[in-house]
Amino acid sequence: MALSTPFHFFYSNMENSDWLDNILDGEPSGITDTQWLIIESNIHQTSLTIRMKSDILSRINDLTELEAEEIITFINENRYEKDTRKQWEKMFKDGVFGDRDF
Repeated sequence: MALSTPFHFFYSNMENSDWLDNILDGEPSGITDTQWLIIESNIHQTSLTIRMKSDILSRINDLTELEAEEIITFINENRYEKDTRKQWEKMFKDGVFGDRDF
């Protein structure tokens, strides 16, 4: 999964600034507590399959910080929208209605 969010610039710069830490300890930084909480509390409000949810939750403690950020982005892209106007806007953006000439 590739990052395709406004946070991509921030995290690519963060990754570049942490290069020395990664060289010294040889390990990428693990998931943060905030990321863990975001994933844990939001994953059940998505259209992901039960298998995908259980796979993510079963390996949540072994994720790196960047993997966790990609999963958070994926969760946000697939979450259920409660506001009907936002549902319609998302459906329109996703091309559900297609190009029709009436």
